[in-house]
Amino acid sequence: MPRRRREENAAPLVPRRQNTRTIEIERFIPAGQVDFRYLEKPYYIVPRDAIGQEAFAVIRDAMSREKVDGLGRVVLSSRERPMLVAVMDNGLCGVTLRFAHEVRKQAEYFSAIPEMKLPAEMVKLAQHIIETKSAAFDPAMLEDHYRNALVRILRTKQAKMPTPPAPVAPSRENVINLMEALRRSIAAEPSTKRSAAGSKAARAKRRSPVRHR
Repeated sequence: MPRRRREENAAPLVPRRQNTRTIEIERFIPAGQVDFRYLEKPYYIVPRDAIGQEAFAVIRDAMSREKVDGLGRVVLSSRERPMLVAVMDNGLCGVTLRFAHEVRKQAEYFSAIPEMKLPAEMVKLAQHIIETKSAAFDPAMLEDHYRNALVRILRTKQAKMPTPPAPVAPSRENVINLMEALRRSIAAEPSTKRSAAGSKAARAKRRSPVRHR
């Protein structure tokens, strides 16, 4: 009885959601308004089949004209996640978002930074450095230095390894002619053995049970 009471009072487990790969857009917000701290993982969004291509194109073009992003929800790995949907070329890009409670307030960290009056020369010097290092963003800037260094080391080791010898074609001098070897073996036998073998063959031939017509 006590065990049954504990089971009845236990909180019910939350059922796992099924991943339907369907994004439910709840509202539209101005494009680019979501704080980048909430951005988590990007996905490419394409129409599921030929039937859905027209509906996909309609929502994509309407969002592009109105300059809005979609804010919705999607089930991934049996868990519902908020997702931001934005127009990208002739498709859509979806980015999963962090929940509000997962992002800490900046005031917890920035409030202790004091206000300072900086010398004008130092500010100008910093501005000059920024101008000299400014450039348009290129994904090639996101270089994995560790991976590239590891690849260079592996290629250097591979270049130093001895080249394996080329396969040698079999020499014709090593090919043994079986029939020739048998002839030489028979010729090397004593004449008495050859004559005995011949007489036995003759007797066997005379005793053959085959009838000749």
